Amino acid sequence: MYNNLQYQLMFIYDENVNSIDYALKELDKDISNIFVYTDIKKFNKPITIIQGLKDKDFIRIILRELKKNIGTGGTYKNGIIILQGNHQEYVKKYLMAKDIMKE
Repeated sequence: MYNNLQYQLMFIYDENVNSIDYALKELDKDISNIFVYTDIKKFNKPITIIQGLKDKDFIRIILRELKKNIGTGGTYKNGIIILQGNHQEYVKKYLMAKDIMKE
């Protein structure tokens, strides 16, 4: 039915499609400008805001890893990641270590 090469190409499956490395390959670094800053919200509570990431699936992966590594709550709304607390320095180091952001 299919020759061997077509069959192999049809069923190539990467087990790590949901991994951060896969998401990094898909990210176009030259186009996006990523901003990380803190703000004060209700009841004088600090939040960390990450803005400028484009791909929704990529943002969800980044958010999941940041929340797990920092041990804080957070959400994604309107293209912006919002983390509870002041984690600006950690987020910057994390994004630079993953080659998502440059200084």
